[in-house]
Amino acid sequence: MTTDFLEWIDRQQGRQYDLHARHVNPVFVKMLRTIGFDKGYVRGEGSWLYDEEGNRYLDLLTGWGVFALGRNHPKVRAVLEQVLARDMPNLVRMECSLLAGLVAEKLTSHTCSKSGAGLSRVFFTNSGTESVEAAIKFARCATGKQKIVYCDNAFHGLTTGSLSLNGADFFRERFGDLIPGTEAVRFNDLAALEQALFRKDVAAFIIEAVQGKSCRVVADGYLAEAQRLCRKAGAAGDGRGAMRVGPHRQVVCLPALARSRA
Repeated sequence: MTTDFLEWIDRQQGRQYDLHARHVNPVFVKMLRTIGFDKGYVRGEGSWLYDEEGNRYLDLLTGWGVFALGRNHPKVRAVLEQVLARDMPNLVRMECSLLAGLVAEKLTSHTCSKSGAGLSRVFFTNSGTESVEAAIKFARCATGKQKIVYCDNAFHGLTTGSLSLNGADFFRERFGDLIPGTEAVRFNDLAALEQALFRKDVAAFIIEAVQGKSCRVVADGYLAEAQRLCRKAGAAGDGRGAMRVGPHRQVVCLPALARSRA
């Protein structure tokens, strides 16, 4: 193989759908070909995609935080090129990363007051589902309780813990037993939530303010009242991005790049 990687990639163009059909996901390839989406994109710029013939396509995919700035944003690209050119040390196990510390400082500047009140620490993960997995562990460890409450029609990820909190059965079919100690309540139903919290055995209540699969939005005043009920019951309230654990311990769960939703 030539040492010019991009030249080698250019010679492979046109093989992607056959490769995925044979080695990755043939059903997805069949779907793309059926609806005429089996294009050969060769360039991305912001929200636009370009095929090898120069045709331009507007990509309307939204909701994933990774796309908030569009593809190949010039400022992001410039910084990445500078970092790569510096040959900076990366993933040094016995060291504290300066870049991670600076990002954490910037994030907490929006969540923590100068007096120290608010969310002052960050736990980095790589995806939305990992953030939910971390929230489950933090909540259970800090509260000493087991149960996690979630809403019907929710979507929180596809790893085992997060999958256990998805509100649609078709996501969980054929995967066997998932994590125990979970309970669903009706979305936007404060009475149902209060009943689930009544025994004070709930570690956390996890909710999407905008449900990614049903597109339903929380009612006015719902989150504030849900937070009050969680505090009364000694449970954490995780709004897919931040949670408070108990009266004193506080945690932020965010992935290293972006939330799974913007």
